Amino acid sequence: MARRYAPYSRREMRRIQRAWGRRNWRRLTVVTVVFVGIVAIVTAIFVVIFPPSGARSYVLGFLHAAMAATYFWYMTVGVLASDPDAIRHLRGAWGEENTREELKRAKRRRLIWDWVDSISLMKGDLDHVVVTRRGGLVVLDSKWRNQASPSDRDDMLRAAQRARQRCEALASQELGKDRQARHRARAHAFTVRSAVVVWGALQHELGEPRLVDGVDIVPGFRLVAWLRTLDGDPVSKGAAREAVEKMRQFRARSWDAATAAERRRSSASVG
Repeated sequence: MARRYAPYSRREMRRIQRAWGRRNWRRLTVVTVVFVGIVAIVTAIFVVIFPPSGARSYVLGFLHAAMAATYFWYMTVGVLASDPDAIRHLRGAWGEENTREELKRAKRRRLIWDWVDSISLMKGDLDHVVVTRRGGLVVLDSKWRNQASPSDRDDMLRAAQRARQRCEALASQELGKDRQARHRARAHAFTVRSAVVVWGALQHELGEPRLVDGVDIVPGFRLVAWLRTLDGDPVSKGAAREAVEKMRQFRARSWDAATAAERRRSSASVG
């Protein structure tokens, strides 16, 4: 997926990281200079003391990687400690990325035709819209939870129900523009089903997928198996290709519109 269509949580993490970097640029400069100095000293010691060999190159490469990991670990911890929303967005990004990896597995196993990530709408967005082989469209809302209170569960269900309604509106708007698409819609090829894909410790507590108030709650590690159980009207390859292409076109248009609006707001605030 193109970087421009990164999940909302990942975009928010980048925004938080950039803000943290601007606030702490002096500290980052000092840490970077010290880090580069340490790397240079360690490299010089190894080059002077140890003769050229494969083992020297291996150990030196390992030390460089370890020091780089320490450097990025420091920055990550600094960001997470500075913003209370950072860890929530990071977990959200992990959830969406894990779901995307499972969808790749499902596509390789010919359980789905394809899917589209991160479709921005006027109100909210759709994490993943999947075009199945049997079962129409499935809109997936990825969540990372270690535990869930009753109110949190209700929030997830309401969010998934809204996502289904938005996906139904999108399908009606974008996939019903021509006669063939309208015919396929009448044939129920694009009925919309909604599911919450749960990652984190809660997925193991759930154990198996379950249907709650019309929404499927699916543990992340069971997503591929759940997709295999879908059994509805077949979706042809041509219909699937057209649906994916139209949704990608819509995503591009909505992203460009949102970017232009953000630029106008930025220009107005500067003026």
